[in-house]
Amino acid sequence: MTVHEDLAQGFLEDFQKEPSAMTALLELRDRHISGDMNEGDIYGTGYADALGSSARFAPKQWPLHQHAAFLELHALVGSGAVTYTCISTGGAPGADADREGNAAKLAQTHPRFTAHLDMTQNGADADGTLRWEGRLEVSRPTGAFFYGSACRNASQSILVKPANVAASSVPLEVGDSWPSRTLMHLIQYGAVARWPYGSKLIWLFLNFNRGVDWWGDRPRRDAPAIRSGGGIASSGYRVAPFVTQSVAPFWGYIREADKWTDAASEDIGL
Repeated sequence: MTVHEDLAQGFLEDFQKEPSAMTALLELRDRHISGDMNEGDIYGTGYADALGSSARFAPKQWPLHQHAAFLELHALVGSGAVTYTCISTGGAPGADADREGNAAKLAQTHPRFTAHLDMTQNGADADGTLRWEGRLEVSRPTGAFFYGSACRNASQSILVKPANVAASSVPLEVGDSWPSRTLMHLIQYGAVARWPYGSKLIWLFLNFNRGVDWWGDRPRRDAPAIRSGGGIASSGYRVAPFVTQSVAPFWGYIREADKWTDAASEDIGL
């Protein structure tokens, strides 16, 4: 296994210790396979593929540890530990080989951001980088809801809170990328930008829960714990022994993640 696949396997082993977590994993897997996560609301613009996608393997062919990584990502969004904002580009990405065409589309990214595509990507950790200057204002879910008008209807609205994000540069992954790779970036770097096939948007995911200090100049690169037994990641950064985390606070937020829609304070890109 690669480092990020090993990470996903660790999460799967944690989930297997909690029957309710495995129930949540299998239910979300079935919804993903059926296409339910690609219709309406945030899913109509590439959210599910931004978490992870594979042109070679449809979700029904994914190994179970990739579904575990997908579940962890989706639940982290629902809990507010991870939030995201969508950024406009010049169009949806083309084939990997068309780097000049993709670079031209990225040159039309929203002016608050600079998207750089590695034109060779020989052994690089990512396809490029996404950089921004100045602080961003984003909204993150709290995992709680309120009733806008309890007397008139029973519909819930998600309760969000503002967050400031310092200027930084984060990994950019273009096209297909396994959920485990997205998760590894969020743990190791504290953020990742995804530009999946079929989407005209870059999805900037920000991890407020570990391995990053968004009030500093840059995300920390000494993020904890992503591989069992320790070792050296492909980036050259030392990886600490995997720390088993309690999954209970996260898999319970699937419903919250389903209802969460991006509400960036500055309406960046949209």
